[in-house]
Amino acid sequence: MLQSQQTLNLSPYGHLYDLLIPKDDELRRIHDEIDMSFVYTELVKNYCDDNGRTAEDPIRMFRYLLLKVICDLSDAAVVRRAKTDLLFKYFLDLAPEETNLIDPSSLCKFRKLRLKDLDLMNLLIGKTISVARSKGLIKKNTVIVDATHTTARAIAYNPVDYLRLRVNRLKKSLSELCEELVDSFPTLPAEKNLEKMLECCKTITELVRKDETVFGIPAAKNHLDLLEEAMDDALTRTNLSFDKDARGGHKTVNRGFFGTKEHIGIEAETGLVCAAVVSSGEKTDDKYLEEVVKQSRKNGMEVDEVVADKAYSTLENLNLADQDAVDKDGNKVLDENGDTKKNFILYSEIHTNITNALDRNDGFCFNKDAGTMTCPAGHLAIGRSYHPRNEKMKRNPGYEYRFDVEKCKQCPLRDGCYSEGTKRKTYWQTILPDVQKDHIKFEQSKEFRDKMRERYKIEAKNADLKQNYGLDRATSYGLVNMTMQTALSIFACNLKRIMRLTKA
Repeated sequence: MLQSQQTLNLSPYGHLYDLLIPKDDELRRIHDEIDMSFVYTELVKNYCDDNGRTAEDPIRMFRYLLLKVICDLSDAAVVRRAKTDLLFKYFLDLAPEETNLIDPSSLCKFRKLRLKDLDLMNLLIGKTISVARSKGLIKKNTVIVDATHTTARAIAYNPVDYLRLRVNRLKKSLSELCEELVDSFPTLPAEKNLEKMLECCKTITELVRKDETVFGIPAAKNHLDLLEEAMDDALTRTNLSFDKDARGGHKTVNRGFFGTKEHIGIEAETGLVCAAVVSSGEKTDDKYLEEVVKQSRKNGMEVDEVVADKAYSTLENLNLADQDAVDKDGNKVLDENGDTKKNFILYSEIHTNITNALDRNDGFCFNKDAGTMTCPAGHLAIGRSYHPRNEKMKRNPGYEYRFDVEKCKQCPLRDGCYSEGTKRKTYWQTILPDVQKDHIKFEQSKEFRDKMRERYKIEAKNADLKQNYGLDRATSYGLVNMTMQTALSIFACNLKRIMRLTKA
């Protein structure tokens, strides 16, 4: 149960704050300049209003979480420091002499019980964007988009090792009351053979299911369910862990990670994060451009331009940018000249796999008189077939030209063009859609090159979030908790950025 109104903290020692805490301190400025009453408004529905003991003030509990992120502290450490640190007491609206603080476990319950069923990410980001607009900081409508990764808290196991771990935990839970049952289990294979391990696990689960006494042991029942879940996951995943939502991804060819991805958009002028979407680690970046733009607009940004790397220049995203812009009511938006405005302008270089196809300089060229392709030796193609766009492979439509392989065998230019023993010789010519052709021309403009010079800013923001706000490693399991962690990190980062930009 919450108090019916906010209490005013009066203390005979309150003047110590003005004497000892500088007015330009960032934490003090966040406390004085940022209205946190929105926390109470959003969370009041998650409290019972007519029974139970009086709960801790949700605004103060939220401030505890902010201090955790800003100062990189554990639950116990932030409460312990709040007992002796005057700056912490001021930030938490505590009296200087107050020492009877919350138990650290209350913070865990606050996260799980009060912040659940809440769109925390957009709530917090939207608040910082509105504060920035009220201070006149946001003047452009350009968003820079990129993705970064966070390492999972859990260890990634080989499926065989993970199944072995689950079996051992099941045995331990049964060892005291069902020793005879455990002795009947088959011996697990020593080698890392998934098929043999799955056979053993299947036999074990069948033996346990037949024994009715097991279901009187809650721990054993739970470990049995977890083992069966792991058996299903082992058939479709290369890595298993206690974090069910963590997945393996790659930053480079030789460098991988196990965890989650954060797809982030920042405002180009201020560097404030205006949108973020959390996904499992194996997801590709380009799939989340539409969601990042949508969330940016929801959080108060007018997105007219998007700057991103080559990963986002897919045909789907180019078509997305080329769509007609619509307002909240579904009506088309007009520009200054009265023409229909586009969704946004995408500044992203098309991948070299596409641009190289336009100018390969391999000697093959189209003979307009013969109406077919000519090889470097002057031989004409003997056939041509059209292939439509392959959605599964994300390959553009094109023509496949076939050449006489007998001529290729005798050709003096066959080295590097024809491989000995090959039964057919073909040449692929990609047909680019108009939207890609137009974008390739757009890349040559000075406007495009100037805008792409701003892309480095999001790399710096990703590094800042990881190094200074704890986004390098997950603090708990699951996408829900990772989303909460990301939201708090971005909120703290944005607030401190606003304080620096408005510092007199």
